[in-house]
Amino acid sequence: MRIGIGGIWHETNSFVPEPTGLARFRAYQYFAGADLVDALRGTGTELGGALEAVPRAVPLFFGAALPSGPVRREAFEAMLRDLAVRTRAALPLDGLVLSLHGAMMADGHPDPEAEIVGTLRAIVGPVPIAVTLDYHANPGPALAGAADFLVGYRTYPHSDMAERGAEAAELVLRNPPVAHSLLRLPLLTPPATQEHRAEPMRSILAAADRLRAEPGVWAVSTLPGFAYADCDRLGFAVYVAAEARAAERARALAAEVWSRRAAFTAELSDPDDAVREALRERSKGPGSGSGPVVLVDVADNVGGGAPGDGTAVLHALARQGATDAVAVLWDPAAVAAAHASPGERLELRIGGHSADLMGPPITVRGRVDRRGPVTYARAGAYMRGQQVDMGRVAVVETGFGKAVLTENRVAPFDDDHLRAVGIVPEEAAFLVAKGAIAWKSGFGGYARKAVYVGTPGYCPADLAQLPYRSRPAPMHPLESVGRDDLPFLPFPPLVEDGH
Repeated sequence: MRIGIGGIWHETNSFVPEPTGLARFRAYQYFAGADLVDALRGTGTELGGALEAVPRAVPLFFGAALPSGPVRREAFEAMLRDLAVRTRAALPLDGLVLSLHGAMMADGHPDPEAEIVGTLRAIVGPVPIAVTLDYHANPGPALAGAADFLVGYRTYPHSDMAERGAEAAELVLRNPPVAHSLLRLPLLTPPATQEHRAEPMRSILAAADRLRAEPGVWAVSTLPGFAYADCDRLGFAVYVAAEARAAERARALAAEVWSRRAAFTAELSDPDDAVREALRERSKGPGSGSGPVVLVDVADNVGGGAPGDGTAVLHALARQGATDAVAVLWDPAAVAAAHASPGERLELRIGGHSADLMGPPITVRGRVDRRGPVTYARAGAYMRGQQVDMGRVAVVETGFGKAVLTENRVAPFDDDHLRAVGIVPEEAAFLVAKGAIAWKSGFGGYARKAVYVGTPGYCPADLAQLPYRSRPAPMHPLESVGRDDLPFLPFPPLVEDGH
C-alpha cells in the first residue's frame, strides 16, 4: 500500500502579538520528499513513527514551527499549496497519515487543520486518513468529519509521539469499519494542571485505557486542549473511533472528565516567595536530595508560545541573594553585543525586550563564554533525534548564577541544550524552567523539588487574566456552567460517520 505522510504543525498562542511567518517554519522543521525521510526516519516524532510502520511510505511535505503567535495567511497558504501539489503528484495513494497539532490559528483561516484535511480529502478521495494530534489540540467537528481517525498524544510531558504516529499508520493500513464521536466540554484547563502522571489526568487517562481495551474500539483521545488559542473550538475534547457505539462510549468518558473538573486548579507562588521557598529547600542539605530546585516560570512558557525572555524570576533571585542558578533567556540583541565585545567580562542588560509585560530587563556583570552557532540532537524522551538550532549563545556569569542567552528561542523539552554549552544541570542549585510540565522531560529525573511561580506572561495559569474575544461562554472555571450533569458546547457535539 502506498501511504502518503506529511502535515503542517503549529501550536498558536493568540495573545502573542508577533505573527509567525514562513521563516519560522523554515528555521525549525521544513521538509519535502526524500528530505522528509532523511530528517525524520528514526526520530521520536509522529512521522518518524509512521515511517517505521509503513513499508511503502510516500513522503509529501511537513512544516513545523515552535509555538508562537498566529500564523501569517501567506505562510499557511504556501505550505498548504505545497502539500496539496505534492499529494496530487503522488496519486494514486491508498491513505494518508498527517501530523497536525490541532491548535493552529492562521490569519483568514478559522480552522486550519480541518482545512488541511478537507483539501487533501478532495484530492485523494475515499481512502483512510489518520491524523495525529497534540495533547493540547482544540479539534472541531469539521476536522473529525474530514478525517477517519484522530490519534492524540497520551503523555505530558510529551514522550509518545512516535508511538502515536505508528498507531495512526496502522489504522490506515488496517482501515477497519468506523463510527466516530467527538465531544467537547465547556472546560478550560491550564497546562500546569494537565500532567499525565498526576491527578486528575491520571484517572482520566486510565479510563481511556480501559475503553481502548474493549473489542472493536480503534482509537480514543482525551485532549485537555490549549487555552491560549482564542477560538470557538476551545474546551476539553473527547474522541472515540469504534466499530459501533462510539457516541455512547464518548459520553461515558466525557462524564468522567466532567466529574473531575474541580481538580484542574494550579497553585503558584509569587516570585519572591518562590525563591525564598527554593532557598529553604537548599538549606536543608544533601539529606533532602542533591539535585537542583526547579523554579517553573509558568507564564513565560516557551512551549506554549511565550517569548522566553521574562525577567521576574531573575529579579527575585537577585533580590533574595540566591547564587548558583541557571536560567535560559531568548535575547538575540544581548547575544550580538556579547559576541561583538572583545572583553572577557561584560555588563549587559538582558531579557524583558519582547514586550513591557516581560520586563524590565536586568543588568548583569560577569565573565562571558561565547559559543556558536550551537546545534544539537535531542537525546531525551521528547522527539528523540530531532535537530535543534540554538543560534549563537553567550553564557554570562552573574551574581545569581549563569544566564544562558540564546539567539533562537529554546524550549526546555530536554536538558541537552544546557549540556551543549558546557553546563551540567544536575550540579546547579536552581534551574529556571520556562514551561509548565514539559520541562520534566529534561530535568524531572533529578530535580530535588519544583516550585511553580506566578509571573507575568502570555501563558498564565490564571486564565481569567487573558483578554478572550472568541471563546465560547460559559466555560468552567471562568463562569458558572450551572449544572452538574453532562453539558456540551454549542457546536453539534456528536460527529458520527462510517465507511
